[in-house]
Amino acid sequence: MVPETQPENSPQHLLQKWIGDLPYQLLLLEKALLPEDFPFDYSPKSLDALEARLLEHYDSIQDPGKRTEFMESAMAYLGEVLLGIAGGAWGWNTRPVDDLPGQPVVWPDRELELSPVAPMLLISYALRVRTGIAFAEEVERLRQAVTARQHAVPGWEPVKEHTPHVDPRAPLPEDPALTAWLAERRETLSAWAENAFGGAWRWNFHPDTLDWLEAVVRQRFATVDEFDASRDEPFVQGACWYTGEVIRRNKGAVWQYIPFDPDAGSGTPGSRESVWTDVPFVDQPDKRVGGAAIPLGCLRELLLEEEVDGKREDRLRDVLFWFRPSSYAHVGALLQRMGMVSREKVDSVLAEYADFAHNELTPHEVPDTLEAFGVAISAHGDDVDDLEESYTGILEDAAALTDGAVTITDVRLREDEEYGEVLEFARNGVVVTQPTEHQSDDYLDHAAIVEFISHVDPDPGDDTRRFYWVRFVRLRDANYESYFVLATPEQATVLEKELGLELR
Repeated sequence: MVPETQPENSPQHLLQKWIGDLPYQLLLLEKALLPEDFPFDYSPKSLDALEARLLEHYDSIQDPGKRTEFMESAMAYLGEVLLGIAGGAWGWNTRPVDDLPGQPVVWPDRELELSPVAPMLLISYALRVRTGIAFAEEVERLRQAVTARQHAVPGWEPVKEHTPHVDPRAPLPEDPALTAWLAERRETLSAWAENAFGGAWRWNFHPDTLDWLEAVVRQRFATVDEFDASRDEPFVQGACWYTGEVIRRNKGAVWQYIPFDPDAGSGTPGSRESVWTDVPFVDQPDKRVGGAAIPLGCLRELLLEEEVDGKREDRLRDVLFWFRPSSYAHVGALLQRMGMVSREKVDSVLAEYADFAHNELTPHEVPDTLEAFGVAISAHGDDVDDLEESYTGILEDAAALTDGAVTITDVRLREDEEYGEVLEFARNGVVVTQPTEHQSDDYLDHAAIVEFISHVDPDPGDDTRRFYWVRFVRLRDANYESYFVLATPEQATVLEKELGLELR
């Protein structure tokens, strides 16, 4: 049975097109139309900055097309923020506006019994009255309605309908074909590097290494046809994996794979016509308007680019620009989703770090958020005042995460005839010793910490959590702290996949 196609000017078609264009409108607003310091966090407070920007720049835009572009992108952001406050979903008002067959509106949660809000009319009102608080007044009106409903029905919360490709969602279950491909790529990494680069390759996943990979791809293939003929060969497949891994580890993305589905609609993921079918790609489904890319396509496009003034403008690592970095807010939401922390804990941490809760985190800063949310500990990478006191603090902090399952006492660093020096402590009353080696009295032995931290693991028969050593991409001027997160094997898998970490 062929689904009925809606006429192009029908309300249903116009609404679907608007919702389908929302990710583009929001990215355009963030990446091109607003300054870099705009608080693009979908908070009510950010609407103050949006209204100020509109009042300052909108009337000065001479090009009608650019004015429309700015208006529509601002409408998209304003609407999504209002839906976050009052719940509900996008709708379509059929009353013509100028030459347009209606306009998008946001319907608050039906239980609020409110009329829809038209973002375009609200923006037009703000530009007319020029008070700078038109958006804030609308936010307050919606908040009052939500508060009134919560007083009438304790525990009630407005529900926002999921906006496709805008609101975060859980990743797809990992397809067996993807699992096998990833395992093969990891196992053959050394051989791939030796074959491709003669062994002169450091697979440290730093963004700069994509420049080297790009140069080798251009050297190997003169045309797209040559590349296409080799797409299934080890070099291209290894290059695809490495490109995706750089994205995943630096921006916090997940590998995804959509197998062919004979029932998929033409052109939709899963259909033969879709470029997303039967090919590994990296995605950020758990981030609002997250990025997505097919590494195979990114590499292929290197051979399609045209030179401008004798130079190629785009580089392979430019793909990182479109991926949204992790933030305290994102990590907190993930930990809450997995049940590792409570909502109250997340709220308290985000309140403490309110000034930068939505700011970009570089890879080496992500583990620090795990410690802030109380699921990890760290060992200082710089000089310390006292070695024994520092080891004591590390062990006691680790034990505190076990909820009383493990106690650590009698920590001391002493000389030893066999090893020269050992760290000794009692775990639940049983003495444990760990050989240590210090090049200086000011620096901890991080290799020893990796060894002895397992003694603080809860007993596996009672608790499946254990301490994992957190590995991450080290950028220039990054810290050299060592981090250890307490997690179940299932939680560790999710942290690895979605935060771009490596847990050992």
